[in-house]
This record gives sequence, C-alpha cells and structure tokens, in this order.
Amino acid sequence: RGLFKDTTVFDLGREEIGELLVAAKADWTMVAPAIFGTLLEQALDKTERKKLGAHYTPRSYVQRLVDVTVMEPLRADWQTALTRAQAAKDDGKTDDAVKQVRAFHHRLCETRVLDPACGTGNFLYVSLEMMKQLEGEVIQALDDLGDTQARLIMQGETVDPHQFLGLELNVRAAAIAELVVWIGYLQWHYR
Repeated sequence: RGLFKDTTVFDLGREEIGELLVAAKADWTMVAPAIFGTLLEQALDKTERKKLGAHYTPRSYVQRLVDVTVMEPLRADWQTALTRAQAAKDDGKTDDAVKQVRAFHHRLCETRVLDPACGTGNFLYVSLEMMKQLEGEVIQALDDLGDTQARLIMQGETVDPHQFLGLELNVRAAAIAELVVWIGYLQWHYR
C-alpha cells in the first residue's frame, strides 16, 4: 500500500526504473503543471472517468472563471489601496502610502481560494499564478514608493500554496492537485 488510502505500490522493473531516472533528470522548469490533469484523465478508464466526472478543463475556461470569482474582487481592493496610497503620497505622507500597500499585501496573503471539486487542481493553479502576478505588482508599487525593505519583508509573508484548498473524491487526483499547486509555486519562486 502507498502513502494514500486506496493506492498501490507497484514493483518496477529495471526498464521502468531507468525511464523514471531519465524523467527525473529532465528539465521540468517550464512544463505547465496542468499537464498532470491531462495525464490522469488519460490514465482513467472510461467507466471511472464518467463516474468521477473527470474531464480536463482548458486553461482559457479556467482563467475566465478565476478572473470573475477571484481576481476581479482582489483587483478592486487593489485599486482602492492604490488610490489611497497615491492620495497619501500626494499629501507627502509616504509612510502612510507604504502602510496602505502593505496592508493590501497582507490581505492578499490571507485570502483563501476553495475549489469544491478540484480534480487535478487547474482552478487552484491558475488562481495561484494570477495572485502571484498581482503580488508582483504590489512589490513593484512598494519599490516605487521607496520601500527598499519590501522584498525582504515579503519573504516572511507571501502568496503560497497553503491558501489554495480543494475538495476531491479521487485520491490520485487530490494528490496531483497538491503537486500541481506546489510545482506552480516553486516555478514562480525560481523565476
């Protein structure tokens, strides 16, 4: 038995181990993590896929949903914070402007995203990616305000995988979803 309930550990032959070794040595830094959902879908037989409702959703569809449900509210809050920061800066209160932007960053890092039927995590992955992009804008705004410590401070609080939660019946899909979110996070971090 494997780490997860209802999984099986397979005995691998010399050839399979060799293929895994070659795959492990490959450069995976630019591979889109969402590919794992496609691989799982292809590995399921038709009956299991139908029973689970497993279907890979293209990124463009997922992104439209993330835009409306996650990013539009966050962007509205970000615009409000930027407006307040600009007003404070215009009044010569740069410290207050920095506080406004940092307060938004804190709210961004406290935001939780839940996918109640996460499958292999594409909604969570796209949400993470788009929230990291927004976080980049926040850090740039702090840099523009002269907050030279912004990047150091952000290392202690940043958008990360613990904010992205999913529910999934299929144990393999749930494990892949977690892997997808972490791979996406690490790719963003190393870029």
